[in-house]
Amino acid sequence: MFVLASASKARQKLLDQIALKHRVIVSDFDETQLEESDPILKAKSLAKGKADSALKKLIKENHALNTFQALLGCDSLFEFEGEIFEKPINKEQLISRWQRMSGKSGLLHTGHHLISLDNCKSDLKNISPNKYCEGVVSTKIEFICLSNIEIIKYASISEPYNCAGGFAIEGYGGLFIKKIDGCFSNVVGLSLPWLKTNLEKLGLSM
Repeated sequence: MFVLASASKARQKLLDQIALKHRVIVSDFDETQLEESDPILKAKSLAKGKADSALKKLIKENHALNTFQALLGCDSLFEFEGEIFEKPINKEQLISRWQRMSGKSGLLHTGHHLISLDNCKSDLKNISPNKYCEGVVSTKIEFICLSNIEIIKYASISEPYNCAGGFAIEGYGGLFIKKIDGCFSNVVGLSLPWLKTNLEKLGLSM
């Protein structure tokens, strides 16, 4: 059994896609406490914060950690012209961002923090440095040119407000992506190749 420290339906679907049985533990990590302007470091720190929070929840529920294979925390953010675009807070912000992003490109960064729970007892002290892997996968995304009518139409549905950068490649927002350079599943929410490589590095199987 695998633990996913995220409420993201897109990430859950990716794990379903590769038939990886998992349990969702929603993190209660307070993202607002993290003040970091570097997008790579912020994505990495957010992923770790979510993973650690979920692990503490497991321990609080008195679970034997070795009943689970591994735990994964993820967080995504979009970097555009040096700025960090997380989930848009309102319609005005979303429209303004899309007016800037139209016809241009940016980077979708997803932080990953993977913890091996094999042979771990129910305490954090058993998580040694060789029991986890962390990293950030970045994918370049180029958008088509959009009219204001198209932008306003997209801003009228719920999809973009739940996504870093204000778009979902696997949803309606996929219409606006001209091309990507890098990992596709990373843009959805987690990099499946990264997950496979690092599970193997920890001596775990899919």
